[in-house]
Amino acid sequence: MSLFPQLLTFALTLTALLGLSRWIARQVQILGLHLTGNEGAALLAYYLLLLPGILLHELSHIGMARLLGLKVGKFSLGPRRQPGGTVELGSVMVRSGGVLRDSLVGLAPFLGGTVVLLLVSYWVFDVATLGQTWALSGWGGVLQAVDGVWLVPDFWLWAYVVFAVSNAMTPSPADRQPWLIAGIYLAVALLLAYLLGGLAVLPQNLAPQVAGALQVLTLAFLFTLALDLAAAAALWGAEIAIVVWQGRGKAQ
Repeated sequence: MSLFPQLLTFALTLTALLGLSRWIARQVQILGLHLTGNEGAALLAYYLLLLPGILLHELSHIGMARLLGLKVGKFSLGPRRQPGGTVELGSVMVRSGGVLRDSLVGLAPFLGGTVVLLLVSYWVFDVATLGQTWALSGWGGVLQAVDGVWLVPDFWLWAYVVFAVSNAMTPSPADRQPWLIAGIYLAVALLLAYLLGGLAVLPQNLAPQVAGALQVLTLAFLFTLALDLAAAAALWGAEIAIVVWQGRGKAQ
């Protein structure tokens, strides 16, 4: 059984989610700058908006480090601009344990965020039913079923949790440094497996489980992407409204 379609869909969804997350990060700060005229205030607004996700990000580093037996040092929260123009929203000092363990510590926020998104998507928003509707009725059925999502208890609270976690779980530049090498090794291994036929064709009893896991992750990320797209549209509309309002104020 070929897993290429599932892998491609998952990869495209994940890429779109990460790209949108970067755009939202810039847009929130631009919006804050329009409102306050102060870069520090805009950065603080962005930090406070994503605070639950930032806290999960840093605690994931700590949890993985302790799980791997690595010593954890100073832990701090708060927005700080670093040399080169990057922004640090939080940090955890962890003693190096080699490429593999350092890579897992760097990847921990993404893994922790994925778990939270899966739990909220399936337990709160019942994404599994949307997936079944999609399989039976296509996008038309999904659009009709989505109307019921607004009726979920505490919808705005859970939507905010998804927004904050999804936009804070991506690895920071410091996180990416140690697991870049491990990522290259993994990519080469997967490429060799694919060329040798190990990835394209799996044993009959294993393929459905792998395909099902990919479908679960893809549906959760698709739902997250939909919520982030709605948030991005609102941010874009808010920026246009503020620019127009400020332009009229200057004209007067």
